[in-house]
Amino acid sequence: MLEKLHRTFLFFLVLTLFSVPIYYKFQWNHDDVTLGSDPQIKYYQAYAFYKDGINRKNLECFFPAESFGFSEKYIPIGYPWAFINTSKECFFQYPIFMPVLHALIGKFVGMSKIIYIPIFFFFLNFLLSIKLFEIFGFRFLESIYLSLYLHFLTPVFLSSLDYSEVTFTNTFLLFSLYLYEKRKENEQKLGIWQSLFCGFCIAFTFQLRPEITISIILLFLVGFLFNLKQVLKLKIYILIGFFFVIFTLIASYLNFTVYHHIFGMRGLNTIQDSQMLSLNQYTLNWIADLWGSDFKIGLVKAFPILLLLSIIGLIRIITLKNYNQYFIAGFIFIVLLPILSPYRAGVDIMGLRYYESGVYLLSFGSFSLILKNLNQNFNTKLFKSFLVSVVLFVSVFSYFGYKSNTRAIKQWTGAAKVSNELLGKINDLNPDLIIHRGLSTTYLMGVSYLKIPQIAVYSQQDWFDIENLLIDRKVKRVLFLYWEGNQLVNDEFPKKIWNEKFDISFDLETGSSWEKRKVNLVHFKGLLLDYKF
Repeated sequence: MLEKLHRTFLFFLVLTLFSVPIYYKFQWNHDDVTLGSDPQIKYYQAYAFYKDGINRKNLECFFPAESFGFSEKYIPIGYPWAFINTSKECFFQYPIFMPVLHALIGKFVGMSKIIYIPIFFFFLNFLLSIKLFEIFGFRFLESIYLSLYLHFLTPVFLSSLDYSEVTFTNTFLLFSLYLYEKRKENEQKLGIWQSLFCGFCIAFTFQLRPEITISIILLFLVGFLFNLKQVLKLKIYILIGFFFVIFTLIASYLNFTVYHHIFGMRGLNTIQDSQMLSLNQYTLNWIADLWGSDFKIGLVKAFPILLLLSIIGLIRIITLKNYNQYFIAGFIFIVLLPILSPYRAGVDIMGLRYYESGVYLLSFGSFSLILKNLNQNFNTKLFKSFLVSVVLFVSVFSYFGYKSNTRAIKQWTGAAKVSNELLGKINDLNPDLIIHRGLSTTYLMGVSYLKIPQIAVYSQQDWFDIENLLIDRKVKRVLFLYWEGNQLVNDEFPKKIWNEKFDISFDLETGSSWEKRKVNLVHFKGLLLDYKF
């Protein structure tokens, strides 16, 4: 009877917790899809495939104003979202796998519903984590609780709120770990199919989120180094590595064919960023990502439970005199990621998303170390004291994780409110075209970009160059949008790009045929221009 009640309670607990991201996504998007910054770019990609199918043209930057005759010089999307390759073609930095998948699903459920897809993969990751915890020796119900903790009280929760490929890529991470563990269980056999699929999953993560691949490589490197004298175990790493290289070479060939760069546009972005950063900047990034700054909360400050798990895990390694591959790889990944990868994930708490793969590894390892052999050791007085201390500290530190995740919810709620207000004001003004002064206002274009053609200009001369085109196209109403004072956080922008594309300030001068009216749109300002034909 108690077992049945326990399972019923657990079922409703899971149902309640997973309803949280669904509820907030509905709250933010029930009037219209509310997106900004990175998610809006991914949505534009999906919309292009949804609207016109998969073709060569739709691989390039989606630019509705092109139909008005504007060249890609005026596309209102730039660093870090869009890049021009050596063939002068514009591509978004994000790989097409997620947008294509979402476009196909959108054909059945509608584009407004695809924003919930990341939550589906978030739930799938919850289930895969349960299977992995079981492999690590935990019972089924214990595995459910541990997986719930991992997904709702650590940074892993953040991606359930986002519209991104992170939860999708984490699915391939966890599936590759599952295949790897299954392969280790049968090390006497060749296991060619398990190795092949594992290699494919790792290569796939490299195309989507290179930092996730770094975490897997670290895991395998630690395992390889600790098993140098065990030939059967070494064969596992060699075979998986072989398939990973093969699939990566195939992907590199396809990337070069389409994008003229073997790592695709995301790889190009990462390489360019690494070339721009100095040693001092790497050091500052390391401090900001882990310990916080004016624009970042810092992983340790936001989720101190990870520091506690690291300390307790290290104590257990010393006392047990036994290493844990997942713990070591996860710990090294979290400590070194800001240095290993120049890729930046964003400001404040949402910037912690690119730590998720390391959090998975650290959690698998630390939980296994801390909770290992509990039944055998429980009767000792020392271990009881140790366990009570762990439970007490974990409970206190977990509160900070809860507060950090609710902080993220509040930030998204505030951003959705601003985005909806801006979209409403734009709809009221009903312009035929929106012109952005530089790129600082474009992070809040949202779905208005799909409804109203938009471009960006960077000087008065740009206006003179396009004015005749506007008249020829009989564009009656133009909204010229700018950010007075420009308070966009520029902490992670290369100085040259910031000065040329974002920090733009000039007072627009028009001919006498344009009637001008000043308008306010949330924290932006604008000129509403009506042409007198």
